[in-house]
Amino acid sequence: MKKICFVLANYFKYYKGGAELQAYFIGRELAESVELHYLFMKHPNFNRIEFQGIDHGIILHPMKQYVYKNFGKFFFMNYRELLRLLDDINPDLIYQRGGKPYIGMAKGWCKKNNKKSVLGISMESNCSKAGILKLNNNFFTYPSNFINGNFTFYGMYNADLIIAQSHRQQKLLQKNFNRDSIIIPNGHYVPKPPFKKANPPIISWIANIKRLKQPEIFLKLAEKYQKQNVQFIIAGRPDRSSYQKLLIEKASKLPNLSYLGEISFKKTNELLSKSLLFVNTSITEGFPNTYIQAWMRETPVVALNSDPDDLIKSHKLGFHSGSFKQLIKDVGYLIENEDERREMGKKARKYAINNHDIKKIGKKYFEVFEKLVNQ
Repeated sequence: MKKICFVLANYFKYYKGGAELQAYFIGRELAESVELHYLFMKHPNFNRIEFQGIDHGIILHPMKQYVYKNFGKFFFMNYRELLRLLDDINPDLIYQRGGKPYIGMAKGWCKKNNKKSVLGISMESNCSKAGILKLNNNFFTYPSNFINGNFTFYGMYNADLIIAQSHRQQKLLQKNFNRDSIIIPNGHYVPKPPFKKANPPIISWIANIKRLKQPEIFLKLAEKYQKQNVQFIIAGRPDRSSYQKLLIEKASKLPNLSYLGEISFKKTNELLSKSLLFVNTSITEGFPNTYIQAWMRETPVVALNSDPDDLIKSHKLGFHSGSFKQLIKDVGYLIENEDERREMGKKARKYAINNHDIKKIGKKYFEVFEKLVNQ
């Protein structure tokens, strides 16, 4: 195996997302052993940041972006450009993460050239046909979603290997696509201690501001603790809609809550390092990077809904609340019980290092990819 090519909608430097972050970390590790190419669309931020052809050993290939305000993202229009780049690179293996139609486009090239294709799952919606098609989102985006979705289906049914994040995703893939998969966890670089928690205590919430993430519930949580000496901090990319404006307006009325807007990856880790707790209120998730980032920094996670494979509950890495009423109780309990909270934090860091060290994860990817290419 000499060359690997990643194909994603975005590159982490220009667009901060979970799939992009993991592809960036995995790519950095693989680039130490193979020639690693990365194809992505030119996000609007692309022109604001100086382009460097190689980043941490990753060779970058930006493609034209086809996004239309009312009609959605026309990923399939990258088809000819994608094939031309693949012809030029001639990789041994193509890796696509996040359930985009590129996996279907690339699979046709792989069949023609006797190469391997791998799909990485980034969230549970990637494991269902309805989640991929998104036909109920908007009437005007129906055509683009339908075409994109069918390219994705072709890739999912024909990929040489699918990599899931959890056992739940494995079951969904088997149920909805009759596809087997292997599990490779998300990986992060291990930070060095100590992790000094802020005083007064900070409870943080970090995600993109959208309805799926339910940030309004975190605001309701902050309302319940206005009389206590606790600071609530919310950070994330705004969606610039009426929903966003309403949240900002509500947040400004809470003296114990601060909204930081979108913050850098470095600032995210700094915030999690000094947070007493990290709260997640999403309706559904894949395997949130923020969980691992928090655990690495001895910060327990309190999740309203998302507990991948019941890890939080079974390993005592925080609490899986299940309801807003219980969320209030769980947060209050950990604020008041310092010894148990610290013990949870230590367990969380140990678990994260044992299971999510990117050095170990990178080696696993290399072994799996090499074995596949040599079959």
